Amino acid sequence: MKDKVSLQSTAFTDDDVSIRVQGIRKCYHIYERPQDRLLQFLAGGRRRFYQEFWALRDIDLTVRRGESVALLGRNGAGKSTLLQVISGVLQPTEGEAAVQGRVAPLLELGSSFNPEFTGLENIGLSASVLGLSEEQIAERRDAIIAFADIGHFINQPVRTYSSGMQARLAFSVAAHVDAEVLIVDEILSVGDIGFTQKCTRFIREFRERGTLLFVSHDMASIAALCDRAVWLDGGRVIEDGAPKTVIHHYQAWMANPRGRGDAAAFILQAREQDAETPKAEPVPTPEPAGKPATAGDDPPPPPADPSGHSSRAVVFDFSKDANWTGERGITIVNAAFRNAEGEPVSLIDGGTEIALDVEMETTVPVSSPIVGFAIYDRLGQLIFAWDTARTCGVYSFSADPGDRFTASFAFVFPYIAGGRYTMNLAVAEGTPDSHIQHHWLYHVLEFDVRHSSVANGLIGIPMHRVEIRPSVPV
Repeated sequence: MKDKVSLQSTAFTDDDVSIRVQGIRKCYHIYERPQDRLLQFLAGGRRRFYQEFWALRDIDLTVRRGESVALLGRNGAGKSTLLQVISGVLQPTEGEAAVQGRVAPLLELGSSFNPEFTGLENIGLSASVLGLSEEQIAERRDAIIAFADIGHFINQPVRTYSSGMQARLAFSVAAHVDAEVLIVDEILSVGDIGFTQKCTRFIREFRERGTLLFVSHDMASIAALCDRAVWLDGGRVIEDGAPKTVIHHYQAWMANPRGRGDAAAFILQAREQDAETPKAEPVPTPEPAGKPATAGDDPPPPPADPSGHSSRAVVFDFSKDANWTGERGITIVNAAFRNAEGEPVSLIDGGTEIALDVEMETTVPVSSPIVGFAIYDRLGQLIFAWDTARTCGVYSFSADPGDRFTASFAFVFPYIAGGRYTMNLAVAEGTPDSHIQHHWLYHVLEFDVRHSSVANGLIGIPMHRVEIRPSVPV
């Protein structure tokens, strides 16, 4: 076996490449008893007292300059190990990894911090490890302190910091070293919402000038921040492609633990299914009266609303060709929005009462179905979700083989920002903690929000009264 890795800032043959990984394999030795380590040392190579665990197997990966690439997969898939190899923290057992440009790795919290040093002292230590000179550190120290925003704790030892404070300081240093490659491993998951939003804004700006390698279990963040996704499982690359496609395949594989098998075999089957399934454009549902709405129509503005908000959504028909996963004992056969009179609608105004009806048929006895829906914006961010298990009575419904039944969700349609939205539908059986996933449909309903008054944020909140008045003395 060869045992080498090349982590350097020298130029590639192809100047457009930031990261190149070739044939990376990483093996760990697993000892059942502590004394086996000593026995292995005394035995030399004559006898093996350990088991081999291959965390990475034959990984090849090329990331071009300016790309934003996500690594996704379940815990233990090899994501963090691969990032550590690329960052130079770990030596691979076999293969080579090379990086062009200054790298800012955000891996294990505070990995470059001395716990006995203060935050201020660790700024100098960490920044020097990332390649800044003493003069550059002095110039940027105040900006780093301000970005971290941990108050007087900047003068306290890092061992007294919470995980969130360590994340703030680590990210702040990385944000000020003028890196060309940013490597982020789940560090955003430990911060508060203000810190997460600040870091997300920085990452969005960084994408315009640098290369991002990003690990997260948040599929919405991957869809919003990355233009490529790589699915790892068992230390191997399962799929490498557009985030929407890779996320769909990964979620489909993860959706039903009972049916989960070899990921490589699953992806071959999924690709065959994708190739065989014709992709038809969604057709809008006609209005029950008046001119039918079509995808190209621009509907008239909604009527004036005294609350000051308005929005109008054009709804497209249930897509029978949507991607799906599940055992199909119960099948979702149709779904539509209906108005207060029970009529199907293709135009929905914000603030009006509507119902989402999901129709199903079953080939198996049903005792406790769970039906749910989730709405996502164009970036894949979850806007809202609900399911019948949250409502007593609905949760205990039963049906016989051959029966058809409908789950109906009645609510007031929100005032929502303009843009395209998609909806996932799912039906399972059992309990929220232990269930069989029968049918999970991805992006099966779509609607286009137009003429929206929501200019800031995603949802409009009706204002019943707005005024400025003198305060009443207490």
